[in-house]
Amino acid sequence: MKWNRIIPLVLTASLCFAITNYLNVQASSDYQIVKTKYYTSSTPFHAKYPKQNTYLWNAKHTKRLHNLKNYPNSFWTRAKTVILRKNNKPAVYYYVAGMTPHGTPNLYGYIWRGYLKPGYNPNYKAWNGLDINYFLSDKDYQRYINQSPSQNLSREVLHLFPNARLSLNLSKLTAYGSTLTDFQKQFSDVLIVKNANNAFYNPRGKVTSANQKLTAIKAAFDAHGYNQQKRSALNGYQIGIYYESNRQKGGIFSYDDGYYAGVTVAKSLN
Repeated sequence: MKWNRIIPLVLTASLCFAITNYLNVQASSDYQIVKTKYYTSSTPFHAKYPKQNTYLWNAKHTKRLHNLKNYPNSFWTRAKTVILRKNNKPAVYYYVAGMTPHGTPNLYGYIWRGYLKPGYNPNYKAWNGLDINYFLSDKDYQRYINQSPSQNLSREVLHLFPNARLSLNLSKLTAYGSTLTDFQKQFSDVLIVKNANNAFYNPRGKVTSANQKLTAIKAAFDAHGYNQQKRSALNGYQIGIYYESNRQKGGIFSYDDGYYAGVTVAKSLN
């Protein structure tokens, strides 16, 4: 065989291989991660269009992993943000993990951020024990207390102060076990009744019902000089409350997450 026939054949084969390889690379890298940002806290989001097909994808954006429509009561915690680029057009995606009321495992994937809204899933009837740090506003926290099965005692305690407005900020300070000095940086006329706060917990070796706790809380305020007439007269005050049923270990006056149950009434300095 003559060399002048072999060389064109080799060059043609090499060119075909190079073109095929280039096309394969292009096909597998239509979406490229060009930037990543990680988070140390798990900020919750929920579906912006819960009745529409909205998908979690794998990192290459080649496989649908989950449809958010199939998880109507879930919320999604963000672990990182990535910028995916395709055809020189960037898009911001979140890598999220799904949280369901019944603990469905292995719900992970990438989703375009425009399909999510900040905050917990607003169907609080399906949820207990949500972290107080991630409620969005006073109204959001009020909805949780109104709807969550774990908040029956909180609802009843709020009724003891019918003219005080629920404050998420004051509730956080209560949950953190803040000192009086900490409260006074933002509030005045701070009312903290230690025996009332202790009554949110089960005594060591004994489980008390929500009604028993409520009776003890009411009695503690009465003994402190705040009967129902005086509690109802607290116009212009705010109230902070934190309580989660079934979160107490033994007789310790704190929860396993490090938060503290209780109620605080005060006036805002602002």
